[in-house]
Amino acid sequence: MMDMDADMAMAAEYLGYTAFEIVIIMFTFFFAAFVKGLAGLGFTTICLAVLAYTVGLKKGIPLIVVPGLISDLILVYEAGYFRESFSRFWRIYLYSVPGVVIGLWFLGWASTHWLTILLGFVIMAFVGYALLSKNLKLRMHWEKMGCSLSGFSTGLLTGMTGSQLMPITPFLVSLDLPRSHFIQTINSFFTVVTATMILGLTYMGLLHLGAFAISITGLVFVYIGTKSGNYIGRHFSPALFRYCVLVMMFFSGLGLIIKELWLNVM
Repeated sequence: MMDMDADMAMAAEYLGYTAFEIVIIMFTFFFAAFVKGLAGLGFTTICLAVLAYTVGLKKGIPLIVVPGLISDLILVYEAGYFRESFSRFWRIYLYSVPGVVIGLWFLGWASTHWLTILLGFVIMAFVGYALLSKNLKLRMHWEKMGCSLSGFSTGLLTGMTGSQLMPITPFLVSLDLPRSHFIQTINSFFTVVTATMILGLTYMGLLHLGAFAISITGLVFVYIGTKSGNYIGRHFSPALFRYCVLVMMFFSGLGLIIKELWLNVM
């Protein structure tokens, strides 16, 4: 028994995470995928809201990129309209790459204290938008500039915090796209920034073998969570659950800010 415990401890140490952290990570993957399957919320933002508490921002971001990329590619394949999306929104994809690169530079250089606070504000901004937005519409002559600005700024925030939702989500919603076109465009964007994140994190040494192994293992929990969410969603009100999760995310983001400010004072 002692030998088994020693082997598990060595394995956890080799991966760079404690056994408790690995359990939390897998549960987080399952929960975030469950919520996405049920209510359509962002997988990465929900993961980061939990992982920033448990393993920290710099250790949490590398864990979510592989599961996020796989789920994005599946939706890109299933949504269709790739050519139409690319010809209209290529500026979003193009300008997101330098944004991610600069954001990753900040991630490697800046204090995680301030980046965690920024993540808290990003989460709260997304929740506020999701709860309060009604009929936000953007005039067509602003679309080209909006593509460039939203692509770069969202890439920048993604590189710094790992959250991919702001401000690209309200920008695309304001264009009143058909559902299939919206899913294709935003998941193509997620694919570009996530692939850039993987390359950048690997170059920085943050996406090490342990994080990659845990990410691959987590795909099982992501699959089970998504399927479970889809199944239960047929017998449960997604709107009510979505509202509850948004409220939870708001207080989670607020908690990140308060925790970091309190630690700084202490």
